Amino acid sequence: MPPLSTAFTRQKLCVDFASLKHACPKGIYVAPLPDEPLLWTGVLFVRKGPYANAILRFQIDFPDEYPQRPPVVTFQSDLFHPLVTPLTTYTYSTRDFGTDTQSAADIHRLPPGGLSLRHGFPEWFPAAGEKKDVVEPQVVQEEEQQGAALERRPPHIVELLQYLRIVFDSQEVLDTTPEDAAANNGAWHAWKTYRSQSSGSRGTSVTRPVGEGGEDSKEGSASPRQQPGGARRPGEWNWQGVWEERVRRCVQASMSEAVLFGGDNNDVISFLKMDQEAISQISPV
Repeated sequence: MPPLSTAFTRQKLCVDFASLKHACPKGIYVAPLPDEPLLWTGVLFVRKGPYANAILRFQIDFPDEYPQRPPVVTFQSDLFHPLVTPLTTYTYSTRDFGTDTQSAADIHRLPPGGLSLRHGFPEWFPAAGEKKDVVEPQVVQEEEQQGAALERRPPHIVELLQYLRIVFDSQEVLDTTPEDAAANNGAWHAWKTYRSQSSGSRGTSVTRPVGEGGEDSKEGSASPRQQPGGARRPGEWNWQGVWEERVRRCVQASMSEAVLFGGDNNDVISFLKMDQEAISQISPV
């Protein structure tokens, strides 16, 4: 499929934004920036799950090739989440794996605070080194005759926003996220430890991987000096209690006055600080 023009992408985003009037997931509010139509700003109010009560500001940066290529979703506050990169870290590349060799200068890497979409939308991320096989002309003709029905439809913005919501309010999403799809390995291990302890407290037998307990663990990782550079792998750290504390701090920070009211006056979506008397006049109980 040939690349889409910027004008086409902008027009599509206008149509997509209009459709959100009736289809936007609950708890999410988005708006395009007036001078940058390919950049949306948004706020997520988490209503349940591990991050309940968090108020999360985010941005969605759409590439010119959207929806053929994925947008980049970044959060403006530091979050301890398996699918969100720490604010001090770069991770996965979103570039086309079929072109050139990736390097540290790859500007398409997921930025600090970025949400990994690999697990939710694998169609946007072909395997590294994946290229289309060379086929005979007659095979190409047969495939073209099958029409666009066989062509995988790229995800719609509603699906993206729905995924953005459930990664924060659904334990099932975190449970099913494989480690190789995690953007924060520390948060991934902390969540797995938390879930194992929760299951154990309910009397559920939890199978511990080799190297995480018992005599095998003592022999397999008796000293951090056995690892290159003397560093332990994330799976060998003690994650007990880490999840609860880090998530609690993230939720509290997201509701702080500095985060809610500390931005400039140019925010498209802004919060108004009001006292209890003013609130009662607007919405009497």
